[in-house]
Amino acid sequence: MIVYDILKEAIDKHRCVIITVDGKSRAVAPLALGFKAGRKKVLTFQYRGDSKSGLAAGGAWRCFFLDDISWAKISDDPWQSGQHPVVKLETSLDSVLCGQGAQIRSYGHMARH
Repeated sequence: MIVYDILKEAIDKHRCVIITVDGKSRAVAPLALGFKAGRKKVLTFQYRGDSKSGLAAGGAWRCFFLDDISWAKISDDPWQSGQHPVVKLETSLDSVLCGQGAQIRSYGHMARH
């Protein structure tokens, strides 16, 4: 399976995923897939694993461009989530392909104001 398909399945089934980005292993709960500046991107809540900037004790929202993810696998970890997912969704993606509780939509109109 390609990374996009694994993340989409995880979003559809409300499952967590282990991903590798820049050689770092991260445990994430993907919330939405979409586009940012014309590139596919995933909005996740990272609850365990490595991070260049460090990871808060309770986890943190993270976005990754799909072409930066070298490996992905659905895990059996319980679902994790952070606060304010709608705000994160609206600021992280220009348009949404699929997501937990998200309608397929574009946020381009918000950038013009």
